Amino acid sequence: MKKSIKYQLSKALGQNVDLNKKAIQIKRSWDEVAAMLGKNKSKPKD
Repeated sequence: MKKSIKYQLSKALGQNVDLNKKAIQIKRSWDEVAAMLGKNKSKPKD
């Protein structure tokens, strides 16, 4: 079973809430950019 990106980030960042929020925000932004460039054909997920 694949672990969610939120779970992976919380484990990697030592459950620091502020860092988790910032990392998820950066990932969402990156997913949007990739979608605009046509690299990611599917809808961005969390």
